[in-house]
Amino acid sequence: MYQHSTSLKYVRYDEIEPYRDDENWLLPAYTWLGYYCGYCPQVWLARGKSAITGFRCSNFLKKRKNVTSRRRDKKINSNNLLFEFDVLPSKSVFPVDYDVWCTLLNTLLGMDVKTSKSDFNKSIAETLDLYLKYERETRKEFGDKYTDDNDFIWDWENFKGNVDGFLDKHLFVENDQIVVPSLNLKQAKKIICRNEKQKKALRKMGFIEDRIRIKNAKRFSY
Repeated sequence: MYQHSTSLKYVRYDEIEPYRDDENWLLPAYTWLGYYCGYCPQVWLARGKSAITGFRCSNFLKKRKNVTSRRRDKKINSNNLLFEFDVLPSKSVFPVDYDVWCTLLNTLLGMDVKTSKSDFNKSIAETLDLYLKYERETRKEFGDKYTDDNDFIWDWENFKGNVDGFLDKHLFVENDQIVVPSLNLKQAKKIICRNEKQKKALRKMGFIEDRIRIKNAKRFSY
């Protein structure tokens, strides 16, 4: 099951493409990813984990320092819908592991959108070096009592600075999310909205009644 969340204002009963916002704080990361998948920005989908789609406000948004941007994102999120697909066409589907993506995100967001791929990857290598150093020091300090789930950090030393090789093994693998250049929303097998007003708008666009469900996002666990 693949899931995509988007605001009602971007929904149409047809193929959609990612909305490009030059003020989007995630644009540097999307730009870097575009060097590999071949398109930017991207349409993002979760694979069986709706919690990472942004359908509900995430704790990550709450940590942002820009209050205006945070309020804007929450407002957009409150009008989001969740589209579910049984299968997706294999053409142009590009996998992106969620945990590794989040680990690299702070480094990517600190770069300019005009940064070259090589300079992006140089910063990624430096970040992975620092993470590996921290893991070694922490394990040395705590010994057998230390446990962590970031095995991919330890594997970085085996690549000897080869960022592309590391990414192919750990980031560009289909575990829990993918990106695509466009998405046909009318192929969704289920659509989850928040209220009758949204459901009415979907019906008016042409979406099939039996595929639309209303669920309270605050209580929604998926």
